[in-house]
Amino acid sequence: MTVKIGINGFGRMGRLGLRAGWAHNGYEITHINEPAGAADQAAHLLEFDSVHGRWSLPVAAGATNLDIDGRVVSYSQEAEPGAVPWRELGVDIVVECSGKFRTPATLQPHFDQGAKK
Repeated sequence: MTVKIGINGFGRMGRLGLRAGWAHNGYEITHINEPAGAADQAAHLLEFDSVHGRWSLPVAAGATNLDIDGRVVSYSQEAEPGAVPWRELGVDIVVECSGKFRTPATLQPHFDQGAKK
C-alpha cells in the first residue's frame, strides 16, 4: 500500500523535503499547497536550487500541477490549511513545511480536511 503525501508550504524546506523523498518506495508525494507562488514559479525553484544545484529530474508546470519526471503532482495556493481538501485529494499524511502552523490547534484544520497524520 502506497502512502500519499501532501506538502503544505513549498518554500526551501518543502522543496528539499520533496527532493529527498521523491524516489522512496512506499509513499508518493501527490499534492503541494503553496499560497505564495504559482505552479510555474514552484517548478523553477524546485529544479534550480542555489545551494544544492540543478535537480536531475525534469520539472514542468501546468496551471494547477507540477509534472516531475512524468508524474503529475497537483498544486494549490490556499492560504489556510482548512481550505485544502486533503481527503478529496487522497492525501494520507500532510508534511507541514510553512513554519506557520506549529500548535495542535493551528494544525487541526489539516485533520478536519482528512489528513490522517
